[in-house]
Formats: sequence, structure tokens, C-alpha cells
Amino acid sequence: MLKIVRELAVDNPLVLKIIMGVIALTFVITMGWWGIQRPGQNVVITVNKHEIEVQEYRRAYNQAIDYYRELYKDQFNAEMIEKMKVRDKVMEDLVARELWIEKAGELGIRVSDEELRDSIIKMKIFHKDGVFNRTLYDRLLASNRLTTQGFEGSQRKEIIIEKAKRIIKDSVSVSDEEVNDTFPLNITGSKEAVVQRPAEEMQRLKKFLQFQKQEKAVNAYAAAMRGQAKINVNKELL
Repeated sequence: MLKIVRELAVDNPLVLKIIMGVIALTFVITMGWWGIQRPGQNVVITVNKHEIEVQEYRRAYNQAIDYYRELYKDQFNAEMIEKMKVRDKVMEDLVARELWIEKAGELGIRVSDEELRDSIIKMKIFHKDGVFNRTLYDRLLASNRLTTQGFEGSQRKEIIIEKAKRIIKDSVSVSDEEVNDTFPLNITGSKEAVVQRPAEEMQRLKKFLQFQKQEKAVNAYAAAMRGQAKINVNKELL
């Protein structure tokens, strides 16, 4: 065969080009048929330099659908999916998740194997008779089509994200004056009387107000990160 090709290259170069063209076309068609894809062909969302593939998006979407179906029971239907804009919510959640992971990397946040193990052991869903049960753990992962490596990798990321958010939350403080301005005391009697809020009530209101401020701070920080990020969405794959 190679001898014939060499002879054609000398005597009939045009015929050789046609034959090689047919071979190349056959190769392309065959490889396409067997599913060889171009790099990035499965990427549904790009967040800065990170790519989210369609499999990850579909997995998150299916989990969201399962959650809402369990929440709304028989009331949940296709019309509700559209009204709730589930696809958009899933996309936004994936984008936010990647931005927090990226920020955590910049801050040098890490999660040790011990931290990861402790967080999983504390999950009540994996408990039997009040303690972590490895057999139950493996069975639940298998029933949800999750590998141990995949689940633990995802859990590690969740801890990293929570650590990054904790830095923002810890920067928030609440003073007694803020509490009194937000929840004015109902003062009766003499204007000169000094009225103080009970210490227990002050602490309770402080915690409540601090929680609100922390959530606002985290949301504002997330919005700022998103505003500076380069995000591309392949809507054809959604």
C-alpha cells in the first residue's frame, strides 16, 4: 500500500491528493460519529478562567428540581419551573460558587483532610443510632449516583466557600447605639429618666441585627465579585 502511495506521489500527484482527501474526510466523519469532541464543546458557563461543563450544570439543575418537587409536592409542575426561573437560579448559583472558590484561593484558604472528615461525620443524614455509619454513607452515595471522591471533593469546596464568607461576616459588628436606633425604646414617664434595655434583650437584638448585616455584607461582596468577573454562557446547552 505504501509503495503504491509513493508511486502515485511521483506519477499522479493529483490522484494522490484526491485519495488522501477521501481518507481524511472518512476519518473526520468516523471520529465525529464515535463522539470525539472539540475542547470546550461541553462547556456551558465560563467564569473568568474556570469552565463549568454541561454535566455539572445538569446535575445541579436536577438537584434543584428534586428539592422543589419535594418542597411543593403535587403543586410542582413545568409551569412553576418557568415562573421560578429555576434554570437561571442554578446558573447564578454555579457562577457565585466558582467566584467564592476563586476568591478563597486568592486568600490562601485551605481545608485539611481532618476538617473534611469531621464535617462529614457530623452530618446527621449519615448517622445510625446517633453515630456516623460508614455502610449507610456508602449506600446513600451510591443511591444518588455519587462517588466518594466526587462527594468529598464537593464537600471540601463547600467548606472553603463557607470559610471565605466567614471572613466577610466576621468583619461586621453591631453597637448598642445601632440596636437602639433600629429598635427604639418605648420610653414613658419623665424625659430625664435613664432607661436601659435589659442585657438579655440587648444581646438577642444584637445577634438578630448582626445576622442581617452579615447577610447583606456577603451579598454585596458577591455582587461586587460578579460585577468584575468575565462570564460567558452557552445558552444552547442550558
